[in-house]
Amino acid sequence: MNIHWIESFLAAAKYENFRKAAAYLYVSQPTVTVHIHQLEKALGVPLFKRTGRQVVLTAYGKSYLPYARNIYDAYHEGVSFISKKRQGYESTLKIAVSPLVASSYLPYWVKAFVKKQAATEVVVDVVESAAIGQMVESGRADVGLSRMPVEQTGSECARLQTEKLLFVVPHDGRDAENGPPIHYEEALAEMVLLSGNHPVYWEDVLLACRRIVPGLKEMHVSQVHVTKRFIEEGLGCSILPESAVRRELAEGRMLEAETAGLPLPTVSTYMVTKSPSAEAEAFVKLVKSLA
Repeated sequence: MNIHWIESFLAAAKYENFRKAAAYLYVSQPTVTVHIHQLEKALGVPLFKRTGRQVVLTAYGKSYLPYARNIYDAYHEGVSFISKKRQGYESTLKIAVSPLVASSYLPYWVKAFVKKQAATEVVVDVVESAAIGQMVESGRADVGLSRMPVEQTGSECARLQTEKLLFVVPHDGRDAENGPPIHYEEALAEMVLLSGNHPVYWEDVLLACRRIVPGLKEMHVSQVHVTKRFIEEGLGCSILPESAVRRELAEGRMLEAETAGLPLPTVSTYMVTKSPSAEAEAFVKLVKSLA
């Protein structure tokens, strides 16, 4: 039995149309037809009823469908397993990480980890902080790196590090030594405040900004990387963790405003684990030493 027959059968069962199945598989329609015919011949039963361009599963086809899925999954799992073996991987570490941590600290931590654990494959899922606890709890991730504390039954959540927030604005084009300093009140009065890009601090910070500058203009932008791009294009200002804007400030793509008089909280990164594997324990130990 050929795996391509199984792929064609599953696609045809999904779309109930050989032409659509062929487009999905990037093959010709006659190829799908031949594959289905060969599979039916091998099994000795009809798998589809054909009515014009539409096809529907027969009783035999419906009964065979879960077995075909198992064959397909087992085949690709085997291919993936052998591929990992060929690359020298003996184990896997699955990390669920928030977008902000993924774009700031994680590359440094993973680089240090793979140098010491070359036989461990690292799989990274970037998800919102609110979903990280459930991923660790369910076993879909070995380690979680979140921007908010996680309260999940059976999981352990530990603070890794804390950093300050910075008020950042678009670069004004003037020389850093000769240009006048920018104050946050001036920025809030003249620019749109890009908010909502962090799961923890924005409610309190917005309240403080509104008290200082009544009629504050605000735009909700949920992702930090989009917020930074908007700032660089001159669309507004924002309040972001230092780690998120360190490079942009160093390269002169945005400026830091003075915040004397504006109480800004700190933000933290949290590590979430539950019954960690040896690989997860090694990663946790390394990160704690670097954070």
